[in-house]
Amino acid sequence: MAGSGPGTRVQPRFRRHKWEFAMNLILSRFEQTVRTMPDKLALACEDERYTFSQLRSLAARLGKTVSQALPRGQAVGVLVRRDAGSVAAFFAALYAGCFYVPLDPDMPGQKLRTILDDAGIHLLLGTEADRSLAEAVGFSDPFLTTADAAREEASAPEAGADTPLYMVYTSGSTGKPKGVLKSHGAIVSFIDAFAETFDLDAGEILGNQTPFFFDASAKDLYLMALTGASLEIIPSEKFIFPVRLLEYMNDRNVSCICWTPTALSLVTQMNTFKAIVPKSLRKVLFVGEVFPIKQLHKWLTTLPDLRYINLYGSSEIAGICCWYEIPHGTLPEQLPMGKPLSNCRIWLHADEGFVLEPEVLGEVWIESPALALCYYGDREKTDRVFCIEQLPDGRTARVLKSGDLARFDREGNLVFSSRKDFQIKHMGRRIELGEIESVADTLPEIQRCCCLYNTTKNRIELFCQLSPGAELDGKQLQSLLRGKLSEYMFPSLIHILPEMPFNANGKIDRIRLKNSMQP
Repeated sequence: MAGSGPGTRVQPRFRRHKWEFAMNLILSRFEQTVRTMPDKLALACEDERYTFSQLRSLAARLGKTVSQALPRGQAVGVLVRRDAGSVAAFFAALYAGCFYVPLDPDMPGQKLRTILDDAGIHLLLGTEADRSLAEAVGFSDPFLTTADAAREEASAPEAGADTPLYMVYTSGSTGKPKGVLKSHGAIVSFIDAFAETFDLDAGEILGNQTPFFFDASAKDLYLMALTGASLEIIPSEKFIFPVRLLEYMNDRNVSCICWTPTALSLVTQMNTFKAIVPKSLRKVLFVGEVFPIKQLHKWLTTLPDLRYINLYGSSEIAGICCWYEIPHGTLPEQLPMGKPLSNCRIWLHADEGFVLEPEVLGEVWIESPALALCYYGDREKTDRVFCIEQLPDGRTARVLKSGDLARFDREGNLVFSSRKDFQIKHMGRRIELGEIESVADTLPEIQRCCCLYNTTKNRIELFCQLSPGAELDGKQLQSLLRGKLSEYMFPSLIHILPEMPFNANGKIDRIRLKNSMQP
């Protein structure tokens, strides 16, 4: 039953990849790509274009400069822009025998200073325009740009499966940045399984939407490096004007995108398909949040021949661990998280033990060689989330306790319920706030919503951003929800917002909404 869940006796493919015995993991695979297709386009952004050999040369020369300024094994901070220079900086850190930490140059100065101190960063890579930012936060260690690349190229240093590759900072539910450290082996394991599952190879042209300081962008970068696919870095301003966005994609022959549902919904909310449709697009993958069904339906009905794939993962695992491809001609009321990627096993655990029956809620536990190494500098949290556990098949293995609550459906698909910390007790009953959001999201009048519990007032509150053209107040929305929710789940108060606030990770800012509640 393990892995694919109840309802099937078929064991999932769970392979131990060759990377377990490899050295020079990421860089050796990247250099193999360079040797095989040196003149093929690696990445581009508007007029900026790099072949694989050009990208390798710039990264290796900058890596030589970094190695002369910093010992191996150290953290290199990279102030990230949407350009090829940021990608070269990532690889330069690897050629120097270090790991990199992508940083948003627009984050508050105090938060940047906190991350620099927490990660022990003593060298920054960025553009010349970022130099003043480094000075403003009191960074006095070396600051380098691509113009500092040496004439001599660094060779690829040795690296094992557990050698740190990069660290991404995420605020989570507390608002305090925490570093999640990823390894070479974890990324290689994920990319190999991901590329095989979705038929991604050197013929693919990937359209990047996710900023490089977000963890989800690693899929794009390492698919490019390891498979030879070309990466188109789509300028941020294109997403403000969806028609120009699709024109750009058509001009660059983008064939595959992995975007947030927010970005995909922007296209349909502005009726872009009435003016233009993607011509070369074949695969639409989405991750990071729930895709509003009404917006997804517009994609499916306008472009029915594309592959649409819902992905599930977290910062604590390289990439994703589950996927669900929407069958042609059908759209379930709730999108499942799906079944495990071939390098993962999924278990559900409740207070009574492991869940072995369908439709029973449990916490998602993930077993995979793609798990992160640790929470940087936080042994207590690492040991609490990444645990050695006895599993139902008799094995002992390291698992990630995700904090997500889900169930298996009758087909063995994992179906998300809510976060463990979003589960409340109200009127004597346990309630999943995510279920209330799912029901509210079915109303065409609601564009997006977020449900929270006011512990001071002991009431459920729903925050909503209305769809364009909708003119309703909270009481009218309550009337529309009558009969769709059990009385004990019914929101006592509905807030209508002109816009839903988002945090730095592009998700609804629950902390900000919670702080706005009446005490």
